[in-house]
Amino acid sequence: MSAAGQGLSADPDGINQDGKRIYEAADYTDEIVNHALTGREPHGVPWGEEGDYSQKMQETLGKAEDILWELLPMIASAQRQAADGTLRTAGGFGNTEESNVDLSGAIDTPLPGGRR
Repeated sequence: MSAAGQGLSADPDGINQDGKRIYEAADYTDEIVNHALTGREPHGVPWGEEGDYSQKMQETLGKAEDILWELLPMIASAQRQAADGTLRTAGGFGNTEESNVDLSGAIDTPLPGGRR
């Protein structure tokens, strides 16, 4: 963006580059989930599977853990959707910049019936 009073501009290439970084964040979120699940599964339930303590822990932390494993892939999906929107925005800004350049060359042409 330009400074106040100097017009308005966008950097489509910069926005495009940043949009691609959002995809990287989504991929990293997937990696974290896969790494955590792969490391966690061989150890079984950390609080055990028998007894009153295990049952209470499963009721609280077990449910929270299940929600976490459902939520993280949703976050990665939302990150990808944000990246898609960012790239569409960059494309729109790029198209607008091209249209503005094309339009500026036609402004000097006198219109019929107008003042000269």
